[in-house]
Amino acid sequence: MTSLRQQLTDRLTDQIAAQIAQGVIPPYQYSYPPRSTYRPLPEGKWSIPEIWAMDLANYQVPELNLYLHVPFCDRKCGFCNLYTIISTDEDVFDAYTDALCTQIEDHAEIIQARRLRTVYIGGGTPALLKPRHFEQIFTTLARIYPNWRSTVEEVAVEATPSSIADAPHEFKALIDMGLTRANVGIQSLVPREIREAGRGGEDENVIRRAIRTAHELGLPDLSTDLIMGFAGQTPETWRHSVDELAALKPTTISTYFLTVRPDAWFSKTGAYQYMWQPELYDRYDYARQVFLDHGYVQEGSVRYKTPGRGGYAQKVLTFHGVPLLGLGVGARSYTSVLDYMTGSVKPSTAEVADYIRKAGNHEIVPVTGIELTAEEIVRKRLVLDSFDLDLSELDRFGYQKHAAEFEPVLDAAEANGLLHRLGRRIQLTPKGFKYRDVLSWMFYSDPVKGLDREYYENLHAANSRARKNMGATPVRITGVDLREGAA
Repeated sequence: MTSLRQQLTDRLTDQIAAQIAQGVIPPYQYSYPPRSTYRPLPEGKWSIPEIWAMDLANYQVPELNLYLHVPFCDRKCGFCNLYTIISTDEDVFDAYTDALCTQIEDHAEIIQARRLRTVYIGGGTPALLKPRHFEQIFTTLARIYPNWRSTVEEVAVEATPSSIADAPHEFKALIDMGLTRANVGIQSLVPREIREAGRGGEDENVIRRAIRTAHELGLPDLSTDLIMGFAGQTPETWRHSVDELAALKPTTISTYFLTVRPDAWFSKTGAYQYMWQPELYDRYDYARQVFLDHGYVQEGSVRYKTPGRGGYAQKVLTFHGVPLLGLGVGARSYTSVLDYMTGSVKPSTAEVADYIRKAGNHEIVPVTGIELTAEEIVRKRLVLDSFDLDLSELDRFGYQKHAAEFEPVLDAAEANGLLHRLGRRIQLTPKGFKYRDVLSWMFYSDPVKGLDREYYENLHAANSRARKNMGATPVRITGVDLREGAA
């Protein structure tokens, strides 16, 4: 008689095979639970020192990633639903930097209790700030953690091509301050697609100049990206972008499947649906082969790096379970007890102003987030870290208690050629890298799936143009849509 575990494994094996055959493309899993699951926290229940004290007890070797959020952009990309506002006001930048540095100092004990591994200034477009702002941030960090440059293996910032190409002296100042990596949004090297992305002010020539400038200035790691799925993109235009970017030789390249959300402009244009495009996997295959042929190695499902130079240390460490302290309006913090934000998930100039005031008065508290049970901690590692994960690391969070649910998923993944099982270590195969997000979605808990769906369906319901273009009841708005008839 077939055991219940084998029956479940067989069913899941067929389910994974069917999703691969259909070309299912869930959103890229870079956090779990995702931001869409955050809800208002009970007032007064959580304090930041208590959260991090509880987190500290879960680690034998306490480490920390530091993320500093700068929400300002000079334009909004059509696909973006991150926490950003449009502003180029240097007076606002001055006040915001003051507030951010105050918040760093207020978290001194939390940072000092851990070995600081990475510092990432993201956004938004933090490269809009001036060198004096970065110098203020780094000076503040040195005041509370004097040896941070000795312990930190990556100091990164997000930038635009024009911020490098048009102001090389300012970018050189950042390198002189210790910058090791810049994430530069490229998305495409085809003029029509660059305009479609909403980056019309940064044409392919600016992109080429930016990459050359970064090389000439000696930036250790230039991280770039391309996006599959823009309206009007063809296999030929995709191959053009891939071939040219490989020839330009940035140290790190990411390739993302386009995800359309109801809070991004693309949902209103009529050119997109929430559903996936199965043919995009052919573009994934082409890019992967080109980058491997050019000497890159694959670091993750979306990312390729030059050995010894490229990569994205903060993301890798976060996936491995190293906590992340997020400071600044819109920043998320990831701990082993609570993932939280000190503001809402909806950006606004009013909230930025409120953040500046509250940070100056030392009044920042967790506002939205999601509490993590031991089971959700296990799920987080399975969702994010299947690239290379020793399951015994999860036993202290109760893996064995839920093994009857997780093990059949891993068996089914192995049966479909997605992973290797090496004792209790799991590692993705090349096919597993390709379909990693399909596998990751299978580890989502039902409550997290429900919160994610509720959030995006409510946004869709409030977006009249999205309802007109995509229907009153959106299909495939989130992950793998498991509702009857949606496949």
